[in-house]
Amino acid sequence: MLHSPRPVSGPPTPVPVVSVIIPAYNAEAFIGETLTSVIAQTLHDIEVIVVDDGSRDGTAKVVQSFPSVRYIHKANGGVSAARNHGVAHAQGEFIAFLDSDDIWHPDKLRQQVQAMREHPDSDLCRTRLSIKPADLPGIVSGQARSDAPHTLVPELGPSFIDPYFTTSAVMVRKSAFERVQGFDTSLRIAEDVDFYLRLLAGAPKIVLMTELLVYKRPVEGSLGDDSRAGYVQLLKVYDRFLAQHPDARLTLGEDVINRAYYHLHTALTLSHLWAGENRQARACAWHAMPHGPRWFVWKLILRSLLPRSLKQSISGLTR
Repeated sequence: MLHSPRPVSGPPTPVPVVSVIIPAYNAEAFIGETLTSVIAQTLHDIEVIVVDDGSRDGTAKVVQSFPSVRYIHKANGGVSAARNHGVAHAQGEFIAFLDSDDIWHPDKLRQQVQAMREHPDSDLCRTRLSIKPADLPGIVSGQARSDAPHTLVPELGPSFIDPYFTTSAVMVRKSAFERVQGFDTSLRIAEDVDFYLRLLAGAPKIVLMTELLVYKRPVEGSLGDDSRAGYVQLLKVYDRFLAQHPDARLTLGEDVINRAYYHLHTALTLSHLWAGENRQARACAWHAMPHGPRWFVWKLILRSLLPRSLKQSISGLTR
């Protein structure tokens, strides 16, 4: 999973507190704005590493216009391999991930480091974020503060039910990243959820920053658009996690596990219904039956049996 470092472009730096890892693929359009938000951080003791995952556009030229940024080019291997490759070069105590089109509040890293140091038994910190363009100006021009407001998620259960942490909002200890051997490069989808669950199995407490510190840019054609494939992969990730971490199953309890599986199976059912795949929807609905309220599952099954014209009429009336 992790790879040995190779020579990279960019000036040598003292040992930093935070290593910022930015995977990039054909990111010319937005990566300049992303890097500008990183350079503007109030925490200066950082290193910034961009891993160009085989881009064919002008990504390299844009990145290399930032003298303090370390640029690594590698053959295309996917986002997990790119992140792992970047961490293999990282020297920081903490690792902060950032997608090549997202934007940070200037005080993000400083607040996260302060909060993480207040809780040495936590290996993961995440922040609030927005996908609303109207929030972007306020995030970019945000002011530094002397404190680091946050709350704690002390147990694994809430994260198991809702592990969809935007990677650009996440900071982890490098030692924890190395303990779980980084991202699984065999996964095309749900690699982030797989990583979070494996990391939290060893140290479940999460530090959750309460201020809005990240802007997540909506991008068409992202993997998140393929919801059916995503839910199928998530189910496999959950199955493997529970099989490999029997202690986590005991800690979570069957109620929490059932809630998570019920959500995944019903969400997959709905995805099939929206795509007009009624037979597949019914098959998925049956899998949801043992995990939660059956009335809602029956409602989904009945919906799958309706003629398309009637479903469209009902949908129009309920909008």
